[in-house]
Amino acid sequence: MKMLKRNIVKIVLISLCLFVLTINPVIAAVKFVSIATGSTGGTFYPVGVIFATTFGDELKDSGYRFSAHASGGSSENLEMIRNKEIKMAIVGSVPVATAYQGVGEYEGKAIENVRFVASLWPEAIQLVYRINSGIERLADFKGRKIAVGPAAGGGSIYLPIIFKEVAGMTFDDFNPQYLGYDNSVQAIQNRLVDACYQGAGLPTAGVSQLYAGQVPVGMIEFTNEEIEKVKKVAPYFTRVVIERETYPKQDKDLQVIGVKSSLVAEKDLDDDIVYKMLEVIYKTKLDALKKQHGALKILSLDEAILGLSGAPLHPGAVKFYRDNNVDVPDSLIPPEMK
Repeated sequence: MKMLKRNIVKIVLISLCLFVLTINPVIAAVKFVSIATGSTGGTFYPVGVIFATTFGDELKDSGYRFSAHASGGSSENLEMIRNKEIKMAIVGSVPVATAYQGVGEYEGKAIENVRFVASLWPEAIQLVYRINSGIERLADFKGRKIAVGPAAGGGSIYLPIIFKEVAGMTFDDFNPQYLGYDNSVQAIQNRLVDACYQGAGLPTAGVSQLYAGQVPVGMIEFTNEEIEKVKKVAPYFTRVVIERETYPKQDKDLQVIGVKSSLVAEKDLDDDIVYKMLEVIYKTKLDALKKQHGALKILSLDEAILGLSGAPLHPGAVKFYRDNNVDVPDSLIPPEMK
């Protein structure tokens, strides 16, 4: 009798599912795209939320649902792409290239399923310090407690190169604290660290909070000679000028080092939805996106793939750019299109 009841229940449940899918087949076809970003105090996270919301509004009839979530940053995002835990992410363009090529920290463990979708904003490498800590230049970080971002973030990728070339230092010369951007800001304000790394588009929420706070802060600047020295070793670095009044009480321009950020996708994400997302970014909602965050003001189709190298584009992106008269170099064509 119990067996008969269980079988009846199973039949009823199966029948209900088939009925629901028959009257609303869209339910069966919904696919989910999660965009991994970074710490909530940086730029990756709010921009990821803007993208996910905009895609959701504009592509609601596509059969896809979009979301964004915070993460440990570029390295963690790439590992999630490798494991197919996510479909898209915002990542520094440099880690994408090194991961795809299997060099540096990715030697012997290349991430071959990552694909560029678009070039985004220059990510300013901002090293903010407490003025009363006695720090004035990079060499003064020696022996200090420095928040270098989350362990899987861009700070662990970019800072070792900068410290070595500008000050002849490594992470062994100071006490690195692996904190997210929000926690780094709090640590500065509570005088638990002497300086912190905030690598993001401008303006960066965490840096704004620090400049507006009661603990006086400054930012490490780099001379043209220092920037050129870093670029000789790592050509992907670039000069970034943070214009005065970008942050509260910032009374002069600040010259720092930066790198390009990028939107990436897992290679198996459908070509058609990648194409449609790029249509939303560069055709239908470009002006609206530019108004939603300072980092997005530079978006333009002319610069959509500028600064991307070392890894290929997604096939859906290649088709979109070609259809819109953007010259795609052979180096960005993915192997599946050759």
